[in-house]
Formats: sequence, structure tokens, C-alpha cells
Amino acid sequence: MRKLFYLILILSSTVFLMSCTSTKNADIVTTAFPQYDFARAIVKDRMTVSLLVNPGQEIHKYEVTSKDRIAINQSKLFIFTSLEIDQWLKDPSSMAGESTIIMDLSTSFEEVHDDHLSLSTSNLEIDDHDHDHDIHYWVDPLIAIELIHAIYDNIILIDPENQAFYESNMEDYVEEIHELHESFETLIETSGWEERTLYFAGHNALGLFAERYHLNIVSIYTDFKPEQDTLSAEMISFMNLIKSSDTHYLMIEELIEPLVANKIVESLDKENYELQLLELHAYHNVSNTDFNNQETYASLFARNILHITLALTGGNND
Repeated sequence: MRKLFYLILILSSTVFLMSCTSTKNADIVTTAFPQYDFARAIVKDRMTVSLLVNPGQEIHKYEVTSKDRIAINQSKLFIFTSLEIDQWLKDPSSMAGESTIIMDLSTSFEEVHDDHLSLSTSNLEIDDHDHDHDIHYWVDPLIAIELIHAIYDNIILIDPENQAFYESNMEDYVEEIHELHESFETLIETSGWEERTLYFAGHNALGLFAERYHLNIVSIYTDFKPEQDTLSAEMISFMNLIKSSDTHYLMIEELIEPLVANKIVESLDKENYELQLLELHAYHNVSNTDFNNQETYASLFARNILHITLALTGGNND
């Protein structure tokens, strides 16, 4: 009986250790959610795809582990966002294996930028935005489509035998995102929402998205600093803008505790001014819930459309 007890204890410990030492090893290793989602949509079950940043983790706080280094080294394709976003990645070539294809996704965006490549429905002058927009290049759905094509090009290099399968999956996903883009663009035009303003209590990473759809996103962080007092001049000015616009929706970023937004809601509530918070997702990463629900770039885009519609209609969208 004692031997059985020790056997069960050893087996339990082994299972626990296995769960604690799980790696991110995969055929395709990615550093952020967009490229993880795009690659996963293309390869489906023909190859494995991993995301180095854990669900619910803010990508700017990610620190590479020794196991992650091994995963990168053993991967067939390693896709990172940019050296500016992935600052821990000093020298990608030193981490990759001899046969690993290294893909800096930002270079694909730069090709779109430099060569003026875009879909025929594009209405964005992509050389007229600022550097901060360049950092978060994936938020524009039409640029995202170009990135999907670029990832596909590398995927068929590592597995040319399944090219037809990957091409079909890519085309399906591109069509899904493009249909959302067209429906939202039509909604903006028919509703007369061009140049309408959304108020954002966060770091605005959605500049290219706003330009694509002719929206104006006003962020409190233009002047406001998180460590400032609640009743700072910048916060008071921002609340006055909200009240003067007669909006009752305030947008917040994903995965960040909305401390400032909650303070604004509390302050305005004392004036009997009701304000609701709505997430405006920039796709950096997803929550544990969204990850378990298998949310995608496309589904998060659809969620953004819904939240923007609520904000611009005041919830009256009959």
C-alpha cells in the first residue's frame, strides 16, 4: 500500500513538472497576437504555431525566457513584430536556428508604405502618417491583409507540398477581413460618421485605423501623465470635451486596468453625467478568455465595429 502511495505521488509530481515546464516549441513561433492569428489561420492543423507572450500579458512587459529562446532556435519560421516593439530581440539571427526563416513583419509594412501597395478599395495616403502610427501598423485591416499575404509567402517556403491548402485558407481569411472592412466603410459613409470623434482613455495605437475610416480618436494621453493627480488640468479638459460632445461612451484599451477611465467615470458621475466604458482593441494580445474562446483578428475587428457603432449612435441603433 505504501509503495502504491509513493507511485501515485511520483506520477502526480511528474505531471505537475510537465505542466510547469511546457515550452512554446512549434513550427512557427510568433511574438505577438496578429502574426500568431494570421499564421494559424493559414496553416490550421498542418503545422503548429505558438505565441511567446502568454494570453493576458501586455506585450511591452514580455521578457524572453531560455525556453522561448530554444523555441525560436528550433522553429522553421520565426515572425516578430519589429525591433522597436520587441526590444528584447537585439539580434534575431543569433536566436534563430540555421534553417529558421526569420521574418520581421514590419518590413512587409514598409514595403506597402514605400511601394504604395494597397487594395483597390484603399483610400489611405499611407505616407502621410506619423512615426507612432508606423509602430502599430497592423491595426489597419487592409495593411493586415498585405501582412497575411507576406506570411503566406514564407509559409509555403517551409512547406511547399501543402501550398494549395494554405492558399485556400489564406484567401478565405482575407475575404473575411475584407468583407468586414467593406461593411464598416459603407456604414461610416452612409451614416455620415466621417470625422466623428471617439474619446479614448488610453495610449492611442489606432492612428492608422482611424485614418483608414476617417475617424478622429482623441486620447487623454496626448498631454496627461498617468502619475498626475486626478483633477489635473489635462483630465478636466478631457472631461469637458466629453461633456461638450454629449457622448456617453469612453473607449479603453485592452489588457490594461482602466484606472484613469474609472476616475473619469467617477468624477462625471458626481455631476450626474453617465459614462460607459467600451474596449477599442488594438490586437497587441488577447485576454485569457478571448484566447480560450478562439477569438481572431477578424472577430476582434467585428467587436470594434460594434463598440464604435454604440459610441457613435449613443446605443440607439435600431
